[in-house]
Amino acid sequence: MILVVGAGVAGLSCALAALAAGADVELVTPGRIFPDADRLAGGNTALAQGGVAAAIGAGDRERAHLADTITAGAGLVDREAAAQLTADGAGAVRALIQAGLGIDRGPDGLPELGLEGAHGAARIVHAGGDRTGAVLHAFLSDRVRDAAAVGRLRLTEGAHVESLVRDAGAVTGAVLRGPGGVRSTRRAAAVVLATGGYAGLFPGTTNHAGARGTGVLLAARAGALLADLEFVQVHPTVLHVAADGTGELVSEAVRGAGAVLRDGAGTRFMVGRHPLADLAPRDVVSREIHRVLRERGETEVWLDATGIERAGGAGALAREFPGISATVAARGLDWAREPIPVAPAAHYTMGGVACDLDGRTSVPGLFAAGEVASTGVHGANRLASNSLLEGLVWGAAVGRAAATDRGGWEHRGRGFAELLSAAAVAVPEAAAHAAGSAAATVFADPAGGGVSATTAGSTVAETAVGSGPEASADARTQSATAVTAAISAGLGIERDAGGLRAAATVFERHSGDAAALAALVCAAAAARRESRGSHQRADCAETDPAQAQRRPLRLTLRTAGPHGLAAAAGAAAAVGSAREPASAAAAPSPVPESVRSLSSC
Repeated sequence: MILVVGAGVAGLSCALAALAAGADVELVTPGRIFPDADRLAGGNTALAQGGVAAAIGAGDRERAHLADTITAGAGLVDREAAAQLTADGAGAVRALIQAGLGIDRGPDGLPELGLEGAHGAARIVHAGGDRTGAVLHAFLSDRVRDAAAVGRLRLTEGAHVESLVRDAGAVTGAVLRGPGGVRSTRRAAAVVLATGGYAGLFPGTTNHAGARGTGVLLAARAGALLADLEFVQVHPTVLHVAADGTGELVSEAVRGAGAVLRDGAGTRFMVGRHPLADLAPRDVVSREIHRVLRERGETEVWLDATGIERAGGAGALAREFPGISATVAARGLDWAREPIPVAPAAHYTMGGVACDLDGRTSVPGLFAAGEVASTGVHGANRLASNSLLEGLVWGAAVGRAAATDRGGWEHRGRGFAELLSAAAVAVPEAAAHAAGSAAATVFADPAGGGVSATTAGSTVAETAVGSGPEASADARTQSATAVTAAISAGLGIERDAGGLRAAATVFERHSGDAAALAALVCAAAAARRESRGSHQRADCAETDPAQAQRRPLRLTLRTAGPHGLAAAAGAAAAVGSAREPASAAAAPSPVPESVRSLSSC
């Protein structure tokens, strides 16, 4: 049986592909069937506005899409992975259209293709105007629902995975917590994580509330290698950040249709800053907005879409972008007549669980697909509208591989053997322990065989703030507030050694998954002592001219002893010496050595 965790585009595609390959499949999702539309809860997939990038238009070529993907990734895109994305992606989109996916079409009946930032051609396939993710998710959900109805697939809703079960070094199942807190253990031939990214950790985000990196931590605690966690893409144009930290995205397709950015004085500040001006890659646009806001002492810039309305006639914006238009109107704004205020917010994470080209991780039996995975396809900065495409391509590839792998564990592509053999930044797990939970947590046995289980309830209560079941609601709230503030201060658009060091200290003082994952991201950001793509260091403003850091940055979560607390790794694991062996484990340290020993760039 194949256990697929997550019901976004990657998880649904994986489940369907594994079924087609003849496997028994169980799909686990924390969401439920929507009572009003009979749909699976879709997380970020259902929120996606922009579309799916695919070279299916007349005159467009897969190699052109490949070139744009590589350029956007700032030197870190794995070419083989990107070639798989663009070639298999075009085929996957054509197959969906032939199967009846209701895409937007022009008067000639052909797909109506949009233009987005850093693309050299109009190749964005849309559905429902700006509701592409919701339409795609519903289309795939219908097929999963049909398979469940006839007994070909087991659908487990309202459940989440607490831990992965390991046996002799391989993942052999998972511990689930279902409705009412009931726990059960699933044994599986393979477990596929399709749980999304971790941009939801940030205080200003476009993400679904559940996008907090749970899959990354599950994999890390099972011993899996992680890669490139420092790369967090910020979307330049978010209309509003609500009290819960979520923002109302204004799709890049709006700028593709002709909208422009202006500062408080009405000046188009992107002109002259990049050859593509307002359609520059997202990292470039976000940094320029950050610069303008800092220089002018303001909190928002202005997106001017009035030219779209003038060119298309009355109602053009409402016809082309119905969802965004409704959101804008709900805020009391009329974007057909005046610019609207926008600001950057965390949007997408390029890093995750290190995977080969079939989604195999460094731990046998464990696969990953979609945003939770790091295949190298996005490098340091994702090209617009490659995310839904990634879920389609690797969801299907992982489903096939998980269903057909029988014994052995051979990785394909990406120089994965070199990735596995290189030294990694080893991050202590003191913060990674969810001390406020009484969940049974499975750890690798320190002696190297089998598994050992313990109850997490109070294992780090002595060192964690707001930990343990006895902690008051106020203490937990204060702890969460402190972690969120440290993420904002230390891991924002621009980072520096001092801010990272201060943030790491906060993360190590607090328990829970948010602090755990933030500590991992912080360690990665500290180790990459250059600016590249979405990772910008104010104290290391240039991209490494020697290109010594033009490689993935590997991380592991090191545990020692039955409590799963980590031993610190030596500074030799930093990127500059990534090919040297990791140092021997030392005594537990409250802050990763890669952060404590920061030096100038």
